[in-house]
This record gives sequence, structure tokens and C-alpha cells, in this order.
Amino acid sequence: MPRPAVARQPPLGRPTMRSHFLLSTRPWAVLLGDRGRHAVNEHRAARPAAAASPLSSSAAPSGDTPEVPELVAWLLRSNGRVDGATLANLAGRDGASGWGLKASQDVEQGHRLIVLPAACHLTYGAQDDQRLLALIQKVPDELWGAKLALQLLSQRLRGPDSPFASYIAHLPKGIPGIPMFFGKRALDLIDYPPVSQQVQKRCRWLYSFSQQVLAQLPGSPEDPFDGVTVDINALGWAMACVSSRAFRTRGPTHPAAMLPLIDMANHTFAPNAEVLPLEGGAVGLFAKSKISAGEPLLLSYGKLSNDFLFMDYGFIMPDNPYDTVQLRFEVGLLQAGAFVANVTDSNGAPLDLTPTPWRLALLSELGLAGPAANTEINLGGVELIDRRLLAAARVMVARQEGEVAGRGVERFCAIDRPLSRENEAAALRIVAGVVAVALSNFRTTLDQDLALLAGEVPAQAPGAAAGGAGEASAELQPLSGEDEILAVRFRVEKKRILSRTLQRVAELRAALSDNVELRQATGVANARKGSKPAPATNKGFGKK
Repeated sequence: MPRPAVARQPPLGRPTMRSHFLLSTRPWAVLLGDRGRHAVNEHRAARPAAAASPLSSSAAPSGDTPEVPELVAWLLRSNGRVDGATLANLAGRDGASGWGLKASQDVEQGHRLIVLPAACHLTYGAQDDQRLLALIQKVPDELWGAKLALQLLSQRLRGPDSPFASYIAHLPKGIPGIPMFFGKRALDLIDYPPVSQQVQKRCRWLYSFSQQVLAQLPGSPEDPFDGVTVDINALGWAMACVSSRAFRTRGPTHPAAMLPLIDMANHTFAPNAEVLPLEGGAVGLFAKSKISAGEPLLLSYGKLSNDFLFMDYGFIMPDNPYDTVQLRFEVGLLQAGAFVANVTDSNGAPLDLTPTPWRLALLSELGLAGPAANTEINLGGVELIDRRLLAAARVMVARQEGEVAGRGVERFCAIDRPLSRENEAAALRIVAGVVAVALSNFRTTLDQDLALLAGEVPAQAPGAAAGGAGEASAELQPLSGEDEILAVRFRVEKKRILSRTLQRVAELRAALSDNVELRQATGVANARKGSKPAPATNKGFGKK
């Protein structure tokens, strides 16, 4: 009985949290060296004519039909099986355009569409050249894709002698939509530091490893490439191929593998096919439901945010239910939210969110303060509002310790259980202010982005210097090329998440007004039988 296999996984290192600065990234060209053992024949990879569309994994090459018969013939010669699946230009059948797998006949649920023996998995292990394995060990574990990329390059250099020659010949020369290979303006248009910084981190490592490790190999006894220079462009191509195709069929502690033909299946969150392990290390592509002839065969790459889909696969999912906007929590963020939302104390002065010792102790309970704090908060997903963010706002607007002491983390984080009308009203306004601050971090508005995508000239935001030479005016220039379009589409989804979060906050505020049973002040609500309510104070929020 087949067991569920581990789905495609993103790099183990999460993108860094949002910071105050957007780091620039050097664009790398994709220059692929098709090098054999005795000759070098370089070809510059053409930039893709179109970025990957929303449902396309960008795994397939663009242009003419690939040499599928030879790829299938190789798989069959290796004791594999193809029954009911074929590669085709789907031309929008999967909600996208470009290459992918489709059913070549009607199949029932559980049907084995492709069986790939272990010998057809492009991976690495103890049987490989010890020099190659030693080189792979120099790559950090979190960059598991780069480890497999070195094996891919090793096999490519073997040319027709490689058992994977048919598969490697089928790989695309250019990888569409991968931010590592964007031009400077396309990178700037992303305008979202968690992704921009991760792209820069990858580029820095790629440059450093190429200069300090790969460039020193030719002529040395540690060289697994037999004197052929493997440069930054070849390694970048291999990393892009691996990140957009690899599976971790044996779990995160084992090397990843490229699965020929199966890796052509495109992504959806409602898949009709799945990859399952079989005896002897083989894997199979199985129908999850009844599939009609001509219907696209779609896999789920996992519950991934647009950050990972964008960086590793070169596409995004509109209205992705797993997409979020990352923020870094600090009390100053709540203070900024209070200022933007004009939250005041009882005297009409700006609300002072001084982190008193008891407040800091409660923030530590929430994991938002202290040496072991995890200050990453996420807006979006199913709930839209980060529970710890709302809990922190509730703590910080409490007028005295008695209002919140002994409540516990679960109670603080319960979105549908306000502490009191007064406390919740202030906390929700602060959360709305935080969301507004996050929106203001983008250099353009959602309406301006939509105008850019429509090919229109966006209107300047109120107060912006029309025709100025500043940052904003450059952002509003017409988009040039599919990379820039994809970058803007990516940030549009982030702004839509924030807009939906604001709507959710408004809904909670309306429900709060309609809740006639909720006590006005927390101190009254907490009063135990036989005890006096916690006294009120003239000093308003933020003062004990």
C-alpha cells in the first residue's frame, strides 16, 4: 500500500523578517556552460518570453515541444512506466499557459500514471565520487538545493556518458521568473524585504562559493569536474533547476532528488495527482481522483506562501490562502500603530505604551520579549490577524496589571474573547494602525500597482511631488518585461492581504459595538464575588 511521500519543500531557512531597510541585490545573468569532458561550448540562455503564470510551476521549458519520446524511452529502458500521462502545452487548461503534464486517457482514482525506479532519481549518495561528496559537504545544510545542484552539474559534464543524459538535455536553458536572475529594477519592484533579503542572501552565497571554492578546484586533487571550470552562472542555473523541480521523497534529513517527467506536473492547492513511494525506492505519480483524457495533471507542492513559490518556482498564486505579510514585533510598532490610528488616553493625549515591567513580563509569556523571543508576526492566512499581535495590543493598552494578570497566553490570544469593551476597542484600533503602517512601507499604493499592470500611467499619491526625481516617480514608470510584471503582481498580493486584514479588524470592531453583554471595563469584569472591582484611574490607558 503506497504511503504519502514528503512533498516538495522550500529551503530550510525561512525568509528573514521585515526590517527597516530594503537591501539591494546584484542581478545575475543565466549563463549556462554546456561543457563536456573534452570540449567547452557555451551558450547564453535567452531570457524567457513570458513569466510563469499563476498556476504554472515554470518547470517546463518554453518554446518548441521538448524531446519527450526520448525522455520516455529512457525511462522505459530503465524499467519505468508511463501509462496515461504525457507532456503537452496546456495553453491555459490549468489556469496557466505553457508546458505541463496531462492525462492521455481517462483514468480512475489510484491509477499509476508514472512509475520512476530509484535508478532514475537524480540525487547523490555514498556511491558517488568522493571528491564530489566532499564538495557537497561544504554547502550549508539549509542550502540543500545547492548540494543537489553540484550533482546536476557533475552529471551534465559527463555528457552522453551520464545515465541522466536524456533528462538533462530536456532541462530548460533559462528559468523564467526566478528572482535571483532579475534585473535591478525588477528586484526593486518587489519592495518586500523578507523576499528581497533572502534573494540577496542567496546571491551572496552563490558569489562567495563560486569565487572561494569552485574557482580554486581546476588542477587540484579535490576537483570532481576534471579540470572544467564551473562558474557562478553554471551553478546559478543548476540551483534554479533544482529549486523549481526537486522533491524530498525521503524526508528533510536525506538528500533531495529530481524526478524526471514527474517534475513536469504543475501546482495547485486542489491536486488531482500525488507522488507516492513504492517498493525498492521507486516513486509513482498516482491519480487522486478520476481524471478525464486531456485534463492537466496537477500536484500540490505544499502549503507554501507566495514568498517560496516566487523565489523557488517563479510564479505566485492569487489569493493564496497560505500567504502572509511578515512583520517584526517591537513595542515601537504598536506605538506607531496607536499614533496612526489616533488612539488617545482619557485626557486626549497620544496613548503612551511604555513597556513597564509587568507588561514586559506578559509580552515574554507571549514569546514577544526576552532572550528567547520569536518576534516574527504574520498577517494573512485564514485568520488574517496574528493572534499574538492582538494579544500584545491588549496587554499594552491595559491601564493596570490587575486587568490582565493571570489570564494566560491562550486567553490573551483568543480573537473572539475580548477582555473588555474599552480594552478591545483600543487594541483593535492599534492593530488597524499597525496594518496601515505596513501598507505605508510600500512605495506605491494598490491602485497604482493595478494601473501599472493594466499598462496605464498611475496617478501620483496625494502629497507626492509630481514629476519629481525621487523614488516614487521611478516606481511609477511603465513596466518593462515579464520579470517586472511578476514583481508587481507579487507585491499586489501582499497589499491585498493587508487590505483584507483591515476589513477583518473593521468586522471585529462592529461586532464589539453590537456585543451588549460585554463589560465596559476589564476591572469590573474580573471582580470576584465578595471583592471590590479594580479601581479606575483618571490617567487613561498606558498609566498604572
